[in-house]
Amino acid sequence: MLILKSVDDRGVSVRQGWRERAGVRDGLIADLYESALSPGDVPGVIARINAFLDCDGVHIIGWDESKNEVLASLVLGSHIQGAETAYLSHYQAIDPRRRMGLQSPTGIVVACHDELDDRYVSASEFYQDFLIPHGPRYVAGGNIFRDGGKNVHVAFNHLVGRPRFEGPKRDALGGLMFHLARWMRMMVRADWLREAAASGQASIDLLAHGVVFFDDAGSVLHANPSAVRILGGQLGRVNLGLSGMGDGSAIEAHVRAVAITRKPHALTAQRQDRLLHLTLSPLPRNAGAGLLGLGNIARPTGALTGLHHRASVVMTVRVKEGRGDSGVGVLVKRWGLTPAEKALVRALMAGTSPAEHAERRGVKISTVRSQVRAVLEKSGASSLRQLLIMLRP
Repeated sequence: MLILKSVDDRGVSVRQGWRERAGVRDGLIADLYESALSPGDVPGVIARINAFLDCDGVHIIGWDESKNEVLASLVLGSHIQGAETAYLSHYQAIDPRRRMGLQSPTGIVVACHDELDDRYVSASEFYQDFLIPHGPRYVAGGNIFRDGGKNVHVAFNHLVGRPRFEGPKRDALGGLMFHLARWMRMMVRADWLREAAASGQASIDLLAHGVVFFDDAGSVLHANPSAVRILGGQLGRVNLGLSGMGDGSAIEAHVRAVAITRKPHALTAQRQDRLLHLTLSPLPRNAGAGLLGLGNIARPTGALTGLHHRASVVMTVRVKEGRGDSGVGVLVKRWGLTPAEKALVRALMAGTSPAEHAERRGVKISTVRSQVRAVLEKSGASSLRQLLIMLRP
């Protein structure tokens, strides 16, 4: 970009002109769309767009109009970052630009001076008590997302003493607004995918039996807590520390075979003194949804959530033990339960509540609750429900 300078009648250097440098905008647009999958990159990309336009700061703000609540806020620019707290606590409710954004079509640039003249500004609490004291005077931007009462607006700022958004800069901003609107739709869609993937992983992590995900080469991508308890620290080792497979081959070979043939395969293996039943199943080729979305753009982390996008084969792991009371006895022995804890476990399996068990044993409910916590800790279960699933014959 080329910035022209002159001196006003007060002797102050003023930036008057702006011209776009060829080729810069294309790279910024590419970075913008790419950030839809990497929310940690969003602040940097928006800051580069702000610099490209030679603006003094930018604010992306989202509202749920039906609840009159702020959904997200991203502020960039040293002059306006310190004003975000005051804005969110009070001034966002009287921000005239919010109404302008709601009335304008999505992806179309509007400027404050299009509707708000100097007379309005001089009498406006928003301008006189908030915006101008923090530096900005002229603002341009508009709505970049609108759906179901949820709206996201963007505002680029010029500080006091700088000109209105006009000429080539406004034209350039108008071209970028189209892309900002498409980008925001991508961000919201990616966020839905991220939430779905995270919910799926949370459900898998609650399962009582072990679940392990592999890529095509047989490398472990994710294991739920039950698989970690069964396989221990072997998940990072060749063959997962398993032995005794019928054909003598390693588990990685079976994973690769399932990945190629796309046919499920069941086998048994030994892990220390336990016999394990393993089932390998192929995942649909388009099932890996490890996408990252918007989340809270005020604090983007970029942390991977959901199942890994390279997952190709899933393995379930079950310990083959006796049925009924004998199977429970094996687990009780392995967990090292006290006689009182064993009695509690058997009562719970029979459908007795902790309160009923306390009454029958003639002990305080607080004692039984302590026993419940001890059993959960020793078994590795996260809840009584999961404990009963683990004990199910």
